[in-house]
Amino acid sequence: MLQLDDSQIHLWHVQQADFDAAELAAHCLDWLTPAELKRYHRYYFDRHRKQFLLGRMMMRSVLTQYAEVAPQQWWFVENPYGKPSIDPGQRSQPLFFNLSHSADRLVLAISRHEAIGVDIECSNKSRRVLQIADRYFSPTEVNDLEALPHASQLTRFYDLWTLKEAYIKACGLGLAIPLRQFSFGFVADSRITISFARERDDAPEPWQFWQLQLNAPFAVSVAVKCEQREIDQLQSWELKGLQKFESVKTVILRY
Repeated sequence: MLQLDDSQIHLWHVQQADFDAAELAAHCLDWLTPAELKRYHRYYFDRHRKQFLLGRMMMRSVLTQYAEVAPQQWWFVENPYGKPSIDPGQRSQPLFFNLSHSADRLVLAISRHEAIGVDIECSNKSRRVLQIADRYFSPTEVNDLEALPHASQLTRFYDLWTLKEAYIKACGLGLAIPLRQFSFGFVADSRITISFARERDDAPEPWQFWQLQLNAPFAVSVAVKCEQREIDQLQSWELKGLQKFESVKTVILRY
């Protein structure tokens, strides 16, 4: 089994092209719970069914690396906002995760801390950056974005968007948290800061954030809240098969 302590976060990557949909279904469809199977069959397009099944396979195959539980024996529960976690009856020690997907990539973050969030976005999609930012971002973030040269605004938009998504996913509340109620900043372009509006009722001190370099055109951000011990190590793997994986380099852009 892989060792994971409370000063580490493990990141797992999948490229959909590495998996054949028919082979994936043949091996993993019976891993799904009745509710998951019903959701799988509700998807109209094959690519959406594959993505859902790949995510569930990834969760189960990866978690099995940390506990003596067979992939098909994992059970998950969801909080009222849809964030999944391991059924408490199977959790002999703290083990938490968060999954994100965009285009053909999936990223899974594993932690000993419950407040863990990860977000990946395909960052070459053209967006009406300032209009979206004005609607969803804090005034400080909007001002900082407007001050950048036009050529840099799209990259900064995705930097902010993935950080915000990672934070609200770590909190387990999703978009029930207004995105305007917290602001990210960058110190000397390498350090990430966060501040909160009074109505958010949160504090920066327990939070840590990272932005990672992944093959273009993807932006990835990770968020974790840990009260006792600082995270000082991120490790990454790429899943190449149901039980086949390889270590990959973790390149941190900001933290």
